[in-house]
Amino acid sequence: MVKSSSGLSTTIASSIRKLSWVLLATYLGSASLVRSQTAEIVGTPTITDEDQITIRIKANDKKGKPAMGLTEQDFKLTVDGKPLEFDYQDWLSPEETVPPPAWIVVLLDFSGSMKALDSKGTTKLEGAIGAIREFTKTLASRGPNTQVAIVPFGESSAKCAGFKVDDEALDRFFPASDFKLQNYLDFLAEQTACASTNLYEPVKVAHRFLTNRDDPRFTIPKDSDLPQSRLSIILLSDGYHTGLNEKKDFEELSSLLRRKDQVIVHTLGYGLTPKQLGQKYKLGHDATRNDVADINDVKGKGKGKTKIPAEEFVDEKRLAEIAELTGGVHEFSGDSVAISDSLKLFLNALLGEYQITYTEPNPERGSKHDVSVTVNMPETQPVVTAKQPYTMTVFGRSVPLPVRLKILAVVLVAIGAGGVLPFYLWAKSLKQRELQDG
Repeated sequence: MVKSSSGLSTTIASSIRKLSWVLLATYLGSASLVRSQTAEIVGTPTITDEDQITIRIKANDKKGKPAMGLTEQDFKLTVDGKPLEFDYQDWLSPEETVPPPAWIVVLLDFSGSMKALDSKGTTKLEGAIGAIREFTKTLASRGPNTQVAIVPFGESSAKCAGFKVDDEALDRFFPASDFKLQNYLDFLAEQTACASTNLYEPVKVAHRFLTNRDDPRFTIPKDSDLPQSRLSIILLSDGYHTGLNEKKDFEELSSLLRRKDQVIVHTLGYGLTPKQLGQKYKLGHDATRNDVADINDVKGKGKGKTKIPAEEFVDEKRLAEIAELTGGVHEFSGDSVAISDSLKLFLNALLGEYQITYTEPNPERGSKHDVSVTVNMPETQPVVTAKQPYTMTVFGRSVPLPVRLKILAVVLVAIGAGGVLPFYLWAKSLKQRELQDG
C-alpha cells in the first residue's frame, strides 16, 4: 500500500511538472504575439536657437500598429520632473513633419505561387507590384529624403533562373519620386514568377547589408548633428520557407534579428489566412505546415487525408515572428487593395512620428536636463515614455533671462553713477561759473 501511494505521488508530481511546462510554453507562445501600447522619444532631442528643444515621438497601439490621428491635447510634457506647457502651434502630426532620411528594401516574393489569382481575381504578382507603385507615390509625397530598393527573391531550379539577393541587387536604390523606380517595376511586371521560396536568407542578406558600419549612408557618426537614417525591410510573401532545415534556418535568422540593430523588418503575407485555409479544406483546425501536401501531390491529397496545395499555404506564424523580433508590423492581406492599405500602414510605422518643440525653462550653457512625454491613446491608459536626457550646448544662454536683466540693470546704474552723473555735475558747474563771470 505504501509502495502504491509512493508510486501515485511520483506520478502526480511528474504530471504536475509536465503540466507546468505546458502552461509555461503556452504562456510564452501567446505572450510573444501579444503587444501592449508603447510610446518612445525617437533619437536625441534637437537643440535649436538659444533655448528651443525639438523632440519626435512614436506611439503604437495595443496591436503594435502606429497610433495615428492623435491631437496635441493627447501629449503632455514633463521636463526635469515638472509639467511644461507647449504652444499648440509647436506640435506637428506625422503628416506635417519632415521625416529624416530613410532607406527601404522591399523584398518581393517571385515564387511560382505568385502567378495564382487572389480573392479579387488579380494575379498576386500583379497585385503586389500595383500596391508597391501606390506605396512609392505616397512615400514620395511624404518622404522626399527616402530611398527605395525593390528586390525580387526566389531560388533557382532546373526550370527557373530565380532571383538572387546579394549586395548588387540590394544597392539599386532610387528616390521614391524617381521615374526609374517606376520603370523597374514595369520590368518586374514582365518577368515570370517561377522560383521556390527561401524565406529567410533574403532577410539575412538585406539585414547585413543595411547594418554595414563602413557604409556612411546607413550609419551616422554619434558626434554628427545629422539625424540617424531610418532603415527598414519590407518582406512581402505568399508562401513559406521550403528549406529542408526550416527550424535551423529560422533560428539563424532569429539570432541575427535579436541583435536589436536599427533595422526594422515589416512582414506582409499575401493569401488566405491559416484559419481561412482550414475552413476551405475542412481541416477542423487552422492550417499548419503539417497540412501542406507534398510537392508531387498535385491533387492536394495525401495518405487519405485532405492536404492543402503547397502554393496556397502562407506561413503567417513565421512572418509574424520575424516582424516581432525587430518591433516591426505584421499584416496579412488577401487581395491587392488590402495589400496597398497594409503598405501604407508600414509607411506610417516608418515615418509616423509626432513632433513637439518647446522652450527649455533653464537653458544655462552646459546644463543637463531630461524630458518625457505622456501620450493618451484611445481605449487605453496613458503611456509614459522613458526619460530622454539632453545637455544644453554652446548655443544655450550662459545665464537665465532674469539674471541677465539684473546684470543689465546694475551695468546701467554703474554707467549712470560713474559716467553720466559726474559729467552732468561738471557741465552744470561750468554753466554756473559762466553766469557768475558774466
